[in-house]
Amino acid sequence: MKIFFILMFLFIIIAPFLYFLYKFKYLKKLYKNILGVCTLFSLIIICMKIFILPNNPIFFVFTMIVQFYILSVFITVIILALYQLLMSFIHKTVQKRVVILCGVIAVAITSFGYMTHFHKVEKNYDIVVHKDTDLSSLRIAAISDMHLGTGTYLQDVNHLVNKINQQSYDAIFLIGDLFDESTPTEMVVEALNSLSHMKSQYGIYAVNGNHEHFANILDPSLYQKNNIQLLNENYVCVDGLFNIVGREDVSAHQEQTIAQIIQGMDTSLPTFVLDHNPKRYQEMMNYADLQISGHTHAGQAFPLTLLTAPLYDNVYGLLQKNDFSLIVTSGYGSWGFPVRLLTHCEYLDIKITFTKK
Repeated sequence: MKIFFILMFLFIIIAPFLYFLYKFKYLKKLYKNILGVCTLFSLIIICMKIFILPNNPIFFVFTMIVQFYILSVFITVIILALYQLLMSFIHKTVQKRVVILCGVIAVAITSFGYMTHFHKVEKNYDIVVHKDTDLSSLRIAAISDMHLGTGTYLQDVNHLVNKINQQSYDAIFLIGDLFDESTPTEMVVEALNSLSHMKSQYGIYAVNGNHEHFANILDPSLYQKNNIQLLNENYVCVDGLFNIVGREDVSAHQEQTIAQIIQGMDTSLPTFVLDHNPKRYQEMMNYADLQISGHTHAGQAFPLTLLTAPLYDNVYGLLQKNDFSLIVTSGYGSWGFPVRLLTHCEYLDIKITFTKK
């Protein structure tokens, strides 16, 4: 996955540079030199981000600026290529003014994507569980896909912790991909320490996502030190009131069956599943009442949303089948670039009401 991550950035940085050199041979040498310097500087910053992982606020600011530049130029090239293709079909010459307009549109799109990424929202769900229990209701906060180090940093974590502590939650679920290939080691420790200050009656529970595996951030003691219970293909019964089943991400290729994972579990109690990837929700339908997942980012950015949707039965939001509910969150952060287009960053506020059927 890290190789893909590197190749993605190399392509997005180098392809526009080569495109401009090929298509605009008439450019003055000064402009070509400026473009070359910006490309080289972008490559240096991204290589530092991938290989060195500096935990420095100034570097984070530089990274944000560089990523804004990279994405704006890349989108400019896409729009420009489509425009040039259209002109070739209708046998018209490319207008210089339109080239500039393509750049302005690309900057506007990137700016909107950045603003949407940094505008975090609270998404509310009301779920009814038809099981007999001593609880009348349960209020849960769920957070997924922070991707710390990619436009989401410690100040964002601290802001979320403060926001959650202004509410009264019974349990807090961390649904994976809190960290990824861009997360400095020191930030992992600092973020978990901050998240441990979230207040809830029954505690904080977490599962790994695919990017924790790609980045090899899997040490359970990191969570244990911060009073966060990492559930890895097992379950916990909370005060005899409800069960929480934690699935390891599908990328781990665990061999345990569902029957082995929940062996001895009282299925008459309300049961909640934390599984980063929503793909295999049907495995839990006969045992659980609610599954909470992330991973999809709801596509993150249009038009990628059109490619992501067909891959899942539920790419985002609430899916209900009989007495089972699946909630898929778009996540609190973004991967690759801190950009959202026609999707948003969120955390979940889920109110569960218990009634006899």
